[in-house]
Amino acid sequence: MIQKKLADSLNWTLLHVLIAIYEEGSISVAANRLKITQSAVSQNLKKLEEQIGSQLVIRNTKPLKLTPMGHYCLQVAKTIFTEITSIEAMKGFNSHLLEGEIKLLVASRIHNQKYNDFLVYFKKKYPNITLDLTVKSSKDILNDIEQKNPAVGICLARHTPEILNQKLLFKQRYYLYCGYHHPLFAEKNVSFDSLLKEDFVAFSSEDVGEVLFPITVFKETHGLTGRISAYTNNLDEAVRLIYTGYGIGALPDQFIASTYLDSKLRRLPPKEGVADIPVHIFWHKHRALSIIETKFIEEIVDFNISVNVHSTESDETV
Repeated sequence: MIQKKLADSLNWTLLHVLIAIYEEGSISVAANRLKITQSAVSQNLKKLEEQIGSQLVIRNTKPLKLTPMGHYCLQVAKTIFTEITSIEAMKGFNSHLLEGEIKLLVASRIHNQKYNDFLVYFKKKYPNITLDLTVKSSKDILNDIEQKNPAVGICLARHTPEILNQKLLFKQRYYLYCGYHHPLFAEKNVSFDSLLKEDFVAFSSEDVGEVLFPITVFKETHGLTGRISAYTNNLDEAVRLIYTGYGIGALPDQFIASTYLDSKLRRLPPKEGVADIPVHIFWHKHRALSIIETKFIEEIVDFNISVNVHSTESDETV
């Protein structure tokens, strides 16, 4: 009876707020994403915890952490969202008749919940379309697309070649991290000033004109003058070097949060991060697209997981 009462009364939008809080790591950033006030996010979280009858978020951590019950509710919320997207996928009942193969060139270690949810949606709507997916560096992907190879690319790019079309899919926010074997990992309070002379682990693509150059701009602008103790062009190796204490470095937050590494790395100031790096979809302007390539591009560009949540209750912080 209690279970039925909860199922009848629980509002999906409250669960969506929990997803946003977890993925963004703070009430204020979640509010910006949902396009509502910080107070509204706090109120909706409070309502959800009251209905569940358990604390879901640990308030005194940065980024905010979920309790065990919070993690369970998060998985339920993501399952519900996947099923909601399947309703949209059932529109256009002839979609199952579309078949063929799409060659996708995708940059490694792209992690974004919107991207994952889109793949679920696209598979349900177009079950007979085959994805031929190859992982390459962003530079190699752009070179391949420029050569009119019959493929669509999803990658990072600072400067788009004139002969390519592009559409923004999402942004990956990079934060500074230290690893388990770095002295700052065990420090109780770490200020931004304490980072100014720390050694860095850097990506090769942080050089001038490269896709991660905004990270270098941030470091130079904010007086982070420590030497580069290690370079790499590989995200996994950057994580390894930061974990083993070679220096602090900038990493994409959603990738770290999605792995076991979350407990082995410590996110450092500033709390708002250092750079938002856009991920685009690319295709050649002068290559005729197939019907299924056109459909894939249209669907992924239009796909939107945002849900408007409104609250008129009085302000309250978490």
